[in-house]
Amino acid sequence: MKTGVFNVSLLLFLLVCLLSVPSEAASMYSILRTEMYPAGARCIFSIPASEKVHFQLPGAFDSATVRPIPSEGVDVLSFEAVDVSRSEWIPPVLEKLFAAMREKERLQSVHQAKISAIENSLALLSGPLPKELKGADVAEYIESVRAVREKMEMERASLSDSLDELQKELAVLQAEFKVKMPPDSQKAVEISAVLSGSGDFLVEAFTRYAEWAPFYRMNLSASSGDIAAALFARARQRTGLLIEGTVHFHTSMPSVSVSPPELRPLVADLAPKQKDARRFTMDDALPMMAPMVQSPLPAEPAPRPIIQTLTDLSTQAEGMLTGDYTPADFNLGAFTLKSETSIVSVPSLSEQAWLVAESKALPFPILPGMAELSVDGRSSGKTALAEHGSGSDILIAFGRTPRVKASKEKLVSKEGSTWTGRGRIEDGYMIEVTNAMPHPVTVTLKDRIPISSRENISVEILRIEPRPDDHSEQNLLTWKLPLAPGEKRTINAVFRLSYPSDETVILR
Repeated sequence: MKTGVFNVSLLLFLLVCLLSVPSEAASMYSILRTEMYPAGARCIFSIPASEKVHFQLPGAFDSATVRPIPSEGVDVLSFEAVDVSRSEWIPPVLEKLFAAMREKERLQSVHQAKISAIENSLALLSGPLPKELKGADVAEYIESVRAVREKMEMERASLSDSLDELQKELAVLQAEFKVKMPPDSQKAVEISAVLSGSGDFLVEAFTRYAEWAPFYRMNLSASSGDIAAALFARARQRTGLLIEGTVHFHTSMPSVSVSPPELRPLVADLAPKQKDARRFTMDDALPMMAPMVQSPLPAEPAPRPIIQTLTDLSTQAEGMLTGDYTPADFNLGAFTLKSETSIVSVPSLSEQAWLVAESKALPFPILPGMAELSVDGRSSGKTALAEHGSGSDILIAFGRTPRVKASKEKLVSKEGSTWTGRGRIEDGYMIEVTNAMPHPVTVTLKDRIPISSRENISVEILRIEPRPDDHSEQNLLTWKLPLAPGEKRTINAVFRLSYPSDETVILR
């Protein structure tokens, strides 16, 4: 009878305890959407709605950016996101590394304990001989002690070597763990909300511990001029959370605050008299114009083919980011550009020529980023691509052509970079272009002659042989030179500088 009363009392106690505990949603949440920016990421978290919701985000997220966002069927009655302290959190992706590090630390302690025990034993063996030893027993005792000491010394040496190896291995693991461990791991963002309705409760948060950059792989077909290219996003994040599925990439950060540009009146006034007073220039007025802040990109870019979505400088791809700062490459799409190739030689810059491809009227934008280049499948170098809009032209140097060379020699030898004289001097150069390729090539040769920056300095062209195909107003010269295999061509240019006899001319 007493047992039955006890069981009923226990059930009533448990029921009261359950009723007194607030109804909270499970702490398991999922990442519904991820927006990657050049220096940061915005994540939208989803959790089943209940009357009271309570969960934590890693400390790598900025609590000031955490806010609820509208979701169908759920009304937010109250919301709070605060930083709290917690014991160090080990992300699931780092659990194996952490366990390996702890195992090395355990083995290190075991080895140190064994070495300490051996050293204590050796100290005892080094003590005085027992008084009860007599005659031949002394020699036998000493021999047995010597054998024991020798065995223990060898064991200590072996343990010391193993301990050194363990310490090296542990240092490597600790360094790797430090790099991969999310920042603020002893902090969390605690989120509490009171809700009404049913459905999914959505929360967004921003972290600065994420980044991505676009890069290209481009292969030039030397015979057709086609550029087969692929665009990738190299991304990484260090929040400790696994991000997988669709990731949205943006090329600009969302603005913290946006205000319309305001142009203030430009007022002419007399400057205070002082020794270093100078004349006012238009450049001084530039800080008076409020900077224009770029508007944030749309939160939901329309799903389009990958190349077309680049027009709004955002795109998306499928993949996974492990959360331990390990970089991952996302394939953003492949495309082909038609181009015209040429061999460009600028002997003032290099003896070797460049293989250059020009694509006109781009059908889509080119994002700024690095490009890995190859020609006919063979690696030829890397380059940095600037941003190019749709309809613009792009010029890409795919590498050097060491068998097309151009040497440049001065016709009139002068020392240094300054010339002094009696107001007139003649100078010039000779360029020799050589084609060591087994087939004919057309070389675009570029060079220059001085241009005057003052009225009292004049430049007179005396001779340019052969005549350039293009001669710009800035005295930049361009020749189109068809060269047979093994052929050499020579360019001669002579000019005269006239200037005041009491001045010195420099070329810059």
